[in-house]
Amino acid sequence: MRHVIAAIVVVSCLGTAARAQQLTVPAGYHAAAGATASSFKSFADKIIHEKTGMEMILVPAGSFAMGPAKKVQVTIGEPFYIGKTEVTNAQFRRFVEATGYDGKGDIDPDPDYDLYLRHWRGKSIMSDKDDYPVVWVSWKNAKAFCRWARLNLPSEAQWEYACRAGTTTPYYFGEDRKAFDQYGWAITSTEYHTHPVTGKPANPWGLYDMLGNVWEWAEDDYANRDYFEHKYIDSRGGPPADGSARLADGMTKVLKGGSWGTSAVVCRSDSRYNLAPINASAEIGFRVILPLKDISPSPKNNPGR
Repeated sequence: MRHVIAAIVVVSCLGTAARAQQLTVPAGYHAAAGATASSFKSFADKIIHEKTGMEMILVPAGSFAMGPAKKVQVTIGEPFYIGKTEVTNAQFRRFVEATGYDGKGDIDPDPDYDLYLRHWRGKSIMSDKDDYPVVWVSWKNAKAFCRWARLNLPSEAQWEYACRAGTTTPYYFGEDRKAFDQYGWAITSTEYHTHPVTGKPANPWGLYDMLGNVWEWAEDDYANRDYFEHKYIDSRGGPPADGSARLADGMTKVLKGGSWGTSAVVCRSDSRYNLAPINASAEIGFRVILPLKDISPSPKNNPGR
C-alpha cells in the first residue's frame, strides 16, 4: 500500500535552547507524543493513524533466526510500522460505523455458527469495551478493515520479527515459562476472557500483547513446517519479497502469538496455528502494519544452527 510522505517539524527543548526536529510521516498520520526522528530517513519512531486513532511503532530493519529451530534466516530489508496493540473494539467500531460493514460474505455462512462480532451482539462473554481487543473476526473481516484503513496484515516473518524484538529466547522476556503471567494473558491466568490492551509490560520495542490475550491473523497461507522452512531457504522458487507464503492450494491462514485460552507453552514468539479465512472465535483478533518497503528473506540456513 503506497502512501504520500509528509514532513512535519517538531520543536523540542534541550535545556533553555529550542531545536527544531524534522520528522517524516506518511500522509494520514501525525507524530505521536514524544516521537523522535529515527535513523531511517527521519521517519517518526511513533505515529498516530488519524483514521482509527491507532498508535503505530516503527520496527527497524534487520535479520533474525525464525521458527522454533531458529535455522531459517530472514532479513527485514526496510523498517515498517506495526500497531502498538492489537486492533481494539474502538478502532474496529470506527470502521463499522464509517462503512456500515456487516461482515456478510466474510464469515462462515452457516447460521448455526453466527460468529461475526458476537461480543457486540450480546452473544459472547468477551468485552465490547473500547480498550479490549476486537475478537470474533475472521481473516476476511480483518482484511476488510485493512482495505478501509489502508493498512496490511503482517506476514508471518514480519510478525515474528516484531515479536522477538531482537531476542532469541522462546519468549521475548526469556526462557522461564513460569514467568509468563507477568508478561501476558494465557489460560494460566485463570481468567478465561480477553483483557484490556497494554495491561502487561510491552516487549523491548514497545509492542503490547504480542504473546497471549488473542491470536493474531497473519497475511500468509498456512504451510506445514517442511514447506515453511523450504520457502525461505530455497532460492529457486523465488519466495515472495515480503517473506510471506502464497500457496496455489492454500486452505487456511496463519495465526500467531497464542491467546487467553491457550497454555503459556503455546504463547511463544515462534508459535503458529491456522484456521480457514472465514472462521472466527473468541480467541482471535489481529494487528496491522504499514509497510515502508517489502522484506527480503535470505536463501540461507542460519550458520551454526
